[in-house]
Amino acid sequence: MKTVNVARDSRALFLSLVLLLCAACDSAASLVCTTAGDVTGLTVQLSATPVGPYTVDVVIPQSGSSFPVFYTFRCNGESLCRTNSVKFPGLIANQFTVRVTTTLGTRETTLGLVRYTDSYPNGKACDPRSTTATVQAAIPE
Repeated sequence: MKTVNVARDSRALFLSLVLLLCAACDSAASLVCTTAGDVTGLTVQLSATPVGPYTVDVVIPQSGSSFPVFYTFRCNGESLCRTNSVKFPGLIANQFTVRVTTTLGTRETTLGLVRYTDSYPNGKACDPRSTTATVQAAIPE
């Protein structure tokens, strides 16, 4: 009949677990996070790139106030800002109106509940978490 030494087997199991945990801690301590920046915010995708100068306003109503908050992007017509994708870094709002003003007039797009998504440009184990949304808005025709 074989004799089993439970105490010795338990100690061996305990030491194995300690070594395994130490290895896991060591690999977490050696984790290197890159320096990719936070890209949190809202992107407004226009139906076309406006010709000439234009302004994109994100108008956020404030509850209990008759004064909304405006976030504004202005392009004076230079080639550097002529794009149909306008970014508002850091802007997170659930409901708002996008107002596009060009030489042809003004057009508003009211958006209901906007859903943002989270991403981790440096991996889930590293900060920062980026929270972004892209919405569509029409330009005056």
